[in-house]
Amino acid sequence: MSFDEDEFEVSHADALSGASQRFAPEQMVTCSVCARRNPPTRMKCLYCGAEIPETEATKNLRRPVLKPLEEWEQGFNVVLLREQSADANENALRDAATLLRLERSALEGMLAANAALPLARVAAHDEAQMIERRLSELNFAVEIISDVDLEAESKVPQRVRQLRWTENDVTLTTNIGANSHVVRWKDVVLLVSGRLRHKRIEIEEGRGRRGMRNEVVDSREMFEDESVLDVYACAPGEGWRITAENFDFSCLGEEKNLLAAQNFRTLVAELRARASLARFDDEYAPLRPLLAHAWPLAERTEAGGLRRARPGRFHREAVTTVSNEAQFTRYSLLLHHLELRQGRRSDGK
Repeated sequence: MSFDEDEFEVSHADALSGASQRFAPEQMVTCSVCARRNPPTRMKCLYCGAEIPETEATKNLRRPVLKPLEEWEQGFNVVLLREQSADANENALRDAATLLRLERSALEGMLAANAALPLARVAAHDEAQMIERRLSELNFAVEIISDVDLEAESKVPQRVRQLRWTENDVTLTTNIGANSHVVRWKDVVLLVSGRLRHKRIEIEEGRGRRGMRNEVVDSREMFEDESVLDVYACAPGEGWRITAENFDFSCLGEEKNLLAAQNFRTLVAELRARASLARFDDEYAPLRPLLAHAWPLAERTEAGGLRRARPGRFHREAVTTVSNEAQFTRYSLLLHHLELRQGRRSDGK
């Protein structure tokens, strides 16, 4: 079977919109490395992966790759800002949804949320710039914020196991080396509340009764769900995390309860009252479905080895874990990044 490059159907974006787009021979772009012709929608060569330079003729045709990143990769986040245009017209909504490979209803939900939300997370800065430019032309207020910027400015919050406070400040003792940090209440700028959820699925496979093919002989699912609160100060890199199941609630004194869930609610109320200047955000739960497009849940499957079922018969185990912790952390760090920037603007810096 021959392959006609001139009749190549462009991308998944066109498939999502229900339309196939074909290009004339003169519109195709020749790769400078392998000399193969590519549709003008491509940023990298379909055959050798080399970068394809943008031209005036192709800049409005190119489509982002939107390839999912590995856990270890540092990416660039294209973020829809709070001051985005909520009254985008029909054409703008259609074109933006096609560009981002989003369902129209999902994009409308993001606009209605009026929150800072990631529209895409990509590996290359030029890909992020292209998305930013195209969305800006459609009158969406967006900004590129890299993972490096988020982590360099905010850091992953340190786990806290104990608090002590006075009228003017709070002392946070971390899990690592029992280090303590003293922060004035007036310097606490942000409190982010949410829930961390972890699911573990264990599957055992063994030889079936008929034939040599393996089949599932047993499966187990385990869930963990706990409340979490991230506390941020006005200086970059100052962030701490309190989790309900790994915290000493002695700071509550006579208000301490037998139930960790009730203690956690009391602690959050106490911190909000004392850090009265801090912004409190508890929108993570309703925003989770909107975050998943750019920041999906972390899922990992690993071989669990062999388990002896009975003499001469072994079962092979596989373990899949699913967690929202990385997603919540990115959301929390993004809020702190924007809060610090807002503070700098207020100070005239």
